[in-house]
Amino acid sequence: MKKKAKAVFILSIMFLTIFQSINPLNIYAINKNPIVEPNKDYKEIAKKELEKIYGQRSKAFISLDLKSLVPLFDTSQNYGKWSLDHEIKRIKYLNEWSYRRNIKFTDITSSIDLKRVKHSGNKLHVYLIEVFKLNYMYKTDSDPVNNSFSIGLRHSIDLVNKKNNWVVYNDWYTDCFEDALALYKGDLTIPDTSKLKVHDLSNSPKNIDEMLWGNNRRIRMVQYADKYYLNYNKKYLDFTGIGGDCTNFASQTLSDKEGAALKYNGGWHCAKGQGSKAFVNTDAFKNYLIYSGRGRIIKVGTFENLIKKTNYYPEGAISKLIPGDLIAYDKKNNIDHFAIVTSFDSHGYPLINSHTTDRYHVPWDLGWANSNIKFHLIHTYLH
Repeated sequence: MKKKAKAVFILSIMFLTIFQSINPLNIYAINKNPIVEPNKDYKEIAKKELEKIYGQRSKAFISLDLKSLVPLFDTSQNYGKWSLDHEIKRIKYLNEWSYRRNIKFTDITSSIDLKRVKHSGNKLHVYLIEVFKLNYMYKTDSDPVNNSFSIGLRHSIDLVNKKNNWVVYNDWYTDCFEDALALYKGDLTIPDTSKLKVHDLSNSPKNIDEMLWGNNRRIRMVQYADKYYLNYNKKYLDFTGIGGDCTNFASQTLSDKEGAALKYNGGWHCAKGQGSKAFVNTDAFKNYLIYSGRGRIIKVGTFENLIKKTNYYPEGAISKLIPGDLIAYDKKNNIDHFAIVTSFDSHGYPLINSHTTDRYHVPWDLGWANSNIKFHLIHTYLH
């Protein structure tokens, strides 16, 4: 190569290198058809992949095809295995729960609201809120009615890209089924439900408008529980992750001016969003209700006790609940959770709202399957 031609060639290469480094569009003029490499929108990628993953999981709840979940998780490490096991156990529990109550899930859907997405290497770290909606019908109804409830889940999830496919590295969230999952294994075999006992539940539809007629405090209490079940009232501290927000939420429905607007008294009060012990602590709140006269125990017992039909409770003690009443969940003689009765399904089965996990019109016993669980049915006096 001649010196002059060699110098021109070297200068050309230098110019091309500099041009590529400063060109924001990354367009290579050497090509007649320029290649454009746009910035990746990782939030959109995360949304698309998670909708696909959670959509497949929702289908598996109906189809019971547990094997279809396996490719969604990175099972080469323990976090991925544990996350997969958790989803499998949830499906097994929900399948058994529905069989025992003689209902059939007709549709399960998932919608997500991404709050934060962080990209690092081949991983996406995502914080999101998922709304898990479940529809069901009673198997014995000649003209089945569609019932629906929702569960809000706060996820902290990592996705990892393996062979150009995004899979779950780990998925952490507070789950309303948690108490029951210890009874199940994470293998890919669906247990035989055919020999399980089907509970004798009453079919006694309720007229909620009639039950609440003229009781404005109770109406507002239920409206408050519906309004703030997922989008928390910012006037109050959120105790999710630091003990749970369920009792704080129940107290709000009773005291807030949008709720039943009961006046503070005794040790039950809240100032600048910070509630007293009786306002936010489960055992203290239960004791306050009973000893203040603002609540009365209808009955305490296991699930079997409370649905049992007796002369005194022809439709079971559970039938005595009305919207605005409360249920305390007792684990080994300690109150672990509180929920507000907000509605009834087509058979008159009580439905509840609560925080931690966020529940909207959820069957009152869903997620509480251990034999050591007792329920305190509490009728509230709103005056």
